[in-house]
Amino acid sequence: MSVHEFFLIKRTETQDEGFFDTFYRNKENHKDIIVDYTTVDMKIFDYIHDSLTWIPCRIPSLPGMPKEIGINEIGVTLFDEHSASSLISIFTAWRDLFKNGPNIIEKRIFFDEGEDTLSFERDDTIERFEKIISMSKQLSEGKYYIYHCGI
Repeated sequence: MSVHEFFLIKRTETQDEGFFDTFYRNKENHKDIIVDYTTVDMKIFDYIHDSLTWIPCRIPSLPGMPKEIGINEIGVTLFDEHSASSLISIFTAWRDLFKNGPNIIEKRIFFDEGEDTLSFERDDTIERFEKIISMSKQLSEGKYYIYHCGI
């Protein structure tokens, strides 16, 4: 199962471009700054992807960690206090929408060779979104980052 990982990490004085570029590979060495963690299955991510392109972020893998808009689906994305409002609003909207759905949420996907069905569990998804919302609320203080690792 491919997942997107979200780490709530403490902001420190020594974090620089190199730190964020290598955090994922060295995360075992940084357990002391990891405050919270959750994952989102790739299927769910694909379902909500378009709305995730509206979130302000930084891209640690690019020189200078430029400010961008939109989550890096296949790489690393860094969220800070400027991302908090969008993260909270978007994940709250999806959580509330999914509360009205069936136990298993399905979406048919059509492609050249045929079709497939993307499906995932509603309650598990809501729980994961609530974790991201909680983590995002902590960003507003400016003492944390959310470090996202794509697939």
